[in-house]
Amino acid sequence: MSIDHHTTRSGFETDLADLRAALSRMTFPALQDEVLAALVARRAPMRLLWRVGSLSPTRLYRSPDEVCADIARLRAGAQRPNGSTGGSSA
Repeated sequence: MSIDHHTTRSGFETDLADLRAALSRMTFPALQDEVLAALVARRAPMRLLWRVGSLSPTRLYRSPDEVCADIARLRAGAQRPNGSTGGSSA
């Protein structure tokens, strides 16, 4: 039995790749709601809508890569040890 290393990406990495593909023909810059509308119009899987739903509704995204980078940043902050989200309280 052999392992196909091309199919061993994590679900998160797959989501980001699928998101980049789904947004590749979208016009940027765009707000979160415009990105969501484009995904709905393209009948993207709900998991991608869920990922984009975690983004700031007021930030202007300039490209699919910027959308994915922000999703990755948010995920990294949510996975800090001891349940810390990396936010500061002031």
